[in-house]
Parts: sequence; structure tokens; C-alpha cells
Amino acid sequence: MTRPSFLDKFTSAWQRPDTQGELAQVRQNLESVLNTKEGFGYFVQGFGVGRYTAQFGTRELMKTLTDELLSSVRQFEPRLEDVELELRGRDSGLWLHFVLTGVLNGTPRTLRLLFHTVSGQVRVEEDEEG
Repeated sequence: MTRPSFLDKFTSAWQRPDTQGELAQVRQNLESVLNTKEGFGYFVQGFGVGRYTAQFGTRELMKTLTDELLSSVRQFEPRLEDVELELRGRDSGLWLHFVLTGVLNGTPRTLRLLFHTVSGQVRVEEDEEG
């Protein structure tokens, strides 16, 4: 049996519908974790994303952002193993496109992680392209 995710520690079993499926629960947890800004999840040391903002205007910005996102996924979503994150590009709507790969219950999974460069909002979606 795997460890519960960070979000699952604060919700009861009855609040988590069984019909969702574990991948959907992983996506929900990742969105919650990655949309929390550093300093607002103060009850857990290191919770939240925001250290990358110190790198605005520098060459280190993208590496810092990628490392911070990957570190948060590894720390707060224990159901995903062997996690890797790769920047694939950006679009005209100011979204950065990442591909998140990992293993969930022995099955390789690929998710799209979208990061809005202005608001810092994160969306996690299933990657239909594989």
C-alpha cells in the first residue's frame, strides 16, 4: 500500500470519491500543491512554489522553476515514483508546457503540466500524446 498524498492527509475517505481513479486524484493533489504559493502553506516547511521569483530576469529562471516544481512533486506526491520533468516549450497564451513522467502503481504515466508565466497558475492534465 502506498503512502497517502499530501492533500489526502487533510481529507477524509468520504470526501474522496472512489469513482475518480487514482490518476485523477494525483492530478488534483499536484494542482493543489503547485498552486500554493510559498509562505501561504506555512504549516509545512518548504510547502509552496515561489523561490523561482527571485530569478526573474536571469538565465537561471527556467532551471530554478523546473527544479522547484520537480522538488514539490517528489516531496508531496509519493504515489508517483521515478519522476522527471521536462520543459517542452511555450505558447502564445503565456503558458509554459512541461511533460511530467513517472510511475504510478507500476505503470508509466505521462502528464502535462502547464505553468502560466504571468499568474503562476498551474494546470495538470493527462497527456494524450503519451
